[in-house]
Amino acid sequence: MYKKFIYFFCINFLLAFNINSASNEDWKSLNQVLSQEKIDLIKNYMDTNGLIDTIYDLNFIDGIDINDIQKIKSYVSVSPIGTKASFSKRSSYKIERWLSSSENQEGLSENWLDLFFNPMNVNNMNYDDLYSLPNLSPIDVTAVLLQKERGYINGTFELKNSPGISYYGYKNLRDFVSFNDIDNSKAYFRFSSIVRNTPLTSTPDDDASIVQFYNPEIPQVLSKWIISNKHISSGYLYNRNVGEVSENSTQKFYFSLKKINLNSFFNFQIDKLVFGNFTASFGQGVVFESSDFFSPRKTGFGFSKRLSGIHQDETRNSQYTLNGIGLQLSNKLLRLALFGSKDKRDAIINEDGSFSSLIVMQPRLSYGLGYNGDTTVFHSLTNSVEEITFGTDIRFSPIIGTNLGITFYESLYDRVLDPQIRETIVGGPDPDYSGDTYYLTYLTNSADPEIAAMYSNSSNASGIFSSFDDFVKSSRKALGFNFSSVIKNISIQGEYGALLDDYNMKNLKSSPKASVLSSFFQFDNFNLLLFYRNYDLEYDNPYQRSFSNYQRYKTSILEDSYWLEDPVYAFLYTANPQPQAEEGFYINSRYQFHRNITGILQSDHWTRKADDAKYFRTVLSLQWRPIFKYRIYLRQKWQARGTFDIFHPSPYYSRETRIRVKMMLSNFNELEFLYALGYTTFSPRPRLTDGPSGEDMVIGDIGSPDRTIGVTLKYNVSDKFKIRTGSLYIKGFTWYFGDNDFRIFDSEFGAFHHWLSFHSLVNQRLSFNFKFSYTSDHPMTNITEAQTEQGNWINNPWVSNNQFDYKIQVDYAF
Repeated sequence: MYKKFIYFFCINFLLAFNINSASNEDWKSLNQVLSQEKIDLIKNYMDTNGLIDTIYDLNFIDGIDINDIQKIKSYVSVSPIGTKASFSKRSSYKIERWLSSSENQEGLSENWLDLFFNPMNVNNMNYDDLYSLPNLSPIDVTAVLLQKERGYINGTFELKNSPGISYYGYKNLRDFVSFNDIDNSKAYFRFSSIVRNTPLTSTPDDDASIVQFYNPEIPQVLSKWIISNKHISSGYLYNRNVGEVSENSTQKFYFSLKKINLNSFFNFQIDKLVFGNFTASFGQGVVFESSDFFSPRKTGFGFSKRLSGIHQDETRNSQYTLNGIGLQLSNKLLRLALFGSKDKRDAIINEDGSFSSLIVMQPRLSYGLGYNGDTTVFHSLTNSVEEITFGTDIRFSPIIGTNLGITFYESLYDRVLDPQIRETIVGGPDPDYSGDTYYLTYLTNSADPEIAAMYSNSSNASGIFSSFDDFVKSSRKALGFNFSSVIKNISIQGEYGALLDDYNMKNLKSSPKASVLSSFFQFDNFNLLLFYRNYDLEYDNPYQRSFSNYQRYKTSILEDSYWLEDPVYAFLYTANPQPQAEEGFYINSRYQFHRNITGILQSDHWTRKADDAKYFRTVLSLQWRPIFKYRIYLRQKWQARGTFDIFHPSPYYSRETRIRVKMMLSNFNELEFLYALGYTTFSPRPRLTDGPSGEDMVIGDIGSPDRTIGVTLKYNVSDKFKIRTGSLYIKGFTWYFGDNDFRIFDSEFGAFHHWLSFHSLVNQRLSFNFKFSYTSDHPMTNITEAQTEQGNWINNPWVSNNQFDYKIQVDYAF
């Protein structure tokens, strides 16, 4: 009898299929014991959450119970699948999202892709390696490090039982780690190329782009290749933005060494040694983070992470790039980062040869809108200032989960930094309606004091940089302190930074300052983030990327390009990656109060330092799953400015309701409906709004209604070919994600937006994606009558605005 049992067990084991790599035929074999509906539940769960570790992980699925698991146990086995550099079906939806990542998350997505294709042995990962991964909180990271102290992590059982790790933290970590050094010992190569003419948009704000500079006839071209193994990596990137000439394109190259043990030197290891282009980020982004893009409400938690430390530069940054040498060493107690860079910067040059400010431009334009010398720009904007930057970050970790750090950097410039706002930047084509007159005087540009607080400096090299005396005409330096600590299920972190005029620490107290402090509470079904920030008006640090709702210079004269000498100067606001000077308190909480219902609360109250304006923004979201195949998403936002001040010159109050209904169809197909309704009231501008009798309107409100209706379909023709399509009707302002692309629309008279995309997995190593979209505005007119250059009068001219854009993407990995 015992032999028969062994024989029967072996036959079942040999006939069982690995559920982590199941084919369509394998799934069909389960029809003998399960209904097709329950099979689809399991397939959808695994497509969303990735691999399972034991058969009992299926018990997390709503609609699958222990009896169903017992029925399929003899038909399936659970084994890990080999990691290889390919676009396999495993977590393919994540790869698609990372490959088409938005600009303000691109560096992180590249890091995630590198680890996805070439997983790292979790036993060799340090705090920074773990914390950079999506949805891993400091509490989860500390849990893994404590488990490593207990002993070698041999597999998922030990990893899952790390003391204090959350379920979602563990599931996200599984995609990026292995448990031995063999899995990541081979080299891999990845190539990616994108051609598109979609407007660049990184923030959900209707004034975040300048129409004058959008030229769809010159598409963006982005190409990159990366080759890497366990200890060496190298890469090259070429990027030309939409509307940008080839002479202003960006090219980068790096060679990097990583994870090299120096056991004979105090047990240090070289985390990264990068020659060429690299990025650097420390603490909470108050003192130093090299990035060209602004990310609103960047907390450092969830998917809003920052890539801490020194890393190779695989991003589309063109302005705040670092080119030189970056080194990061670490052991259990200490992390030391050192870097030096010499690179060109885009800047606004004054008539006397000094410069007013550094400027991020998208696209990069040498002389703004001027051509053939017909320009008010005194000097080419591109590569007009040379910057040498040195920096260091020292972090001490006395116990696991606690870090104490100090960060310092100094930038040296070959021109004097002298902001000449009226002489160089403001003005305009109409001398009778000039920005020179309205700068610092017009009520609706109440944030102009933030412009007046621009940093200025004229100095020589000093101290250890005295050898650069012939080069240096001005400089900027910042010093900061940061900390983080985990106590059970609570994480506390903060950073303090100050701009220094010299190396005298006695002046630190009177220097412009910025600080953040946050705490995070994590439970099984509930988490809570509390975040406080306070930035001085004079803290003009071009490398600051800490938490903020808005960019620097919002609601200033820089928003109005017609009051500037050249519209290109409006990029000082629209493409500015720095946060505005503000003080506020932010709350973010997620609570799963039922297995099928999850609530998310975001509430922020802050004061803008430039004009003491009071803001609040509250967003409440509910995710309801009445049954597994249906999802209902409800999002309600309330936002206002100046509601507590009856004398505020430009208050507003905005409400927005968005409802999405998603239906999960067979074969992983999805159908989604969107309905959005918004309404904004704000004070009228007397010069633009007439009262009922024709007089200037000085009391009352103006209303701006917004309405959007949309539908999206995801259809999987096969495992290797997918079609996605969507249509929108927009009236007013709205924001929208279509196939991982973020877009904003603002149409007063109504518009239709349609898009269609094809995703093809040519083979396990090559993927091809093509997307095109078409936007058609309703014919409109804002002019009752006008006179042409020939002297003819026209009445009620109607204008039709149609836009066609596309994206082609090819990715190859082996």
